[in-house]
Amino acid sequence: MAHLGSSLVLGLVVVVLAGPASAEKVKPKTAREKAAQKACALGDYEKGVDILADLLVGTDDPNYVFNQGRCYQQNNRWEQAIARFREYLRKDDNLSDSDKADAERHIRECEASLAKDTPAVQDPAAAPAPVATPVPTPAPPPVTPDISTRPAPPSSDASQGKGLRVAGIVCAAVGLAAIGTGFGLALKTQNMSSEADKNGGTTQAQEDLRKSLETWGWVSYGVGAAAIATGVVLYIAGWPSEKSANVALLPALAPDGASMVLGGRF
Repeated sequence: MAHLGSSLVLGLVVVVLAGPASAEKVKPKTAREKAAQKACALGDYEKGVDILADLLVGTDDPNYVFNQGRCYQQNNRWEQAIARFREYLRKDDNLSDSDKADAERHIRECEASLAKDTPAVQDPAAAPAPVATPVPTPAPPPVTPDISTRPAPPSSDASQGKGLRVAGIVCAAVGLAAIGTGFGLALKTQNMSSEADKNGGTTQAQEDLRKSLETWGWVSYGVGAAAIATGVVLYIAGWPSEKSANVALLPALAPDGASMVLGGRF
């Protein structure tokens, strides 16, 4: 019976001690706290710190200052993190020893990471002594190659001759195009004459048009022939020869018209 009584008393003590522990639950995070935690985890520390600042203003809870430091620390912002952890220690005078130790541990970690990222400044006193530079041995004079073996630079006559040949080809192509145009106009004139014969005559406007096309056809023949002749002359003048020649294409005026004369000194 005494054993049963002591068991009941022990059970009551256990229930009394366990009651507050079971009743004390972890406070769930609010939506704003979850948003801040997510932003810090995704690297958007500015957004996360801004949300925590709003929560701090609304509640004056120093834990939000600590969380700001953790957000900065997670994103390698060591100086900002150290400042927030120190503000956390300054702001709350009722911190437990474990909370203070935790904040100081984070400060040391940030300081160590900051020291790794900051390049060390070399002490001038510890700088190594300059090494004497050896005097270079004079190199032997370079051997001058025989200039007789060097290839002769390309003369300007060759480039000028190439330009004349290209101009000649272009002129000849223009001449062929002009002759083709004249041939087309001649066909057009011939077709108009055939139509006039079939219809028993033409109007004055059609006759004027036919004569105009016939005139332009002969003009095209003349321009084409002149362009082809000029192209041939230019191509021949630009053709390379063993001895140099000074060639020029000069305009010549005559009572019956103008022409081009090829002149030169060989």
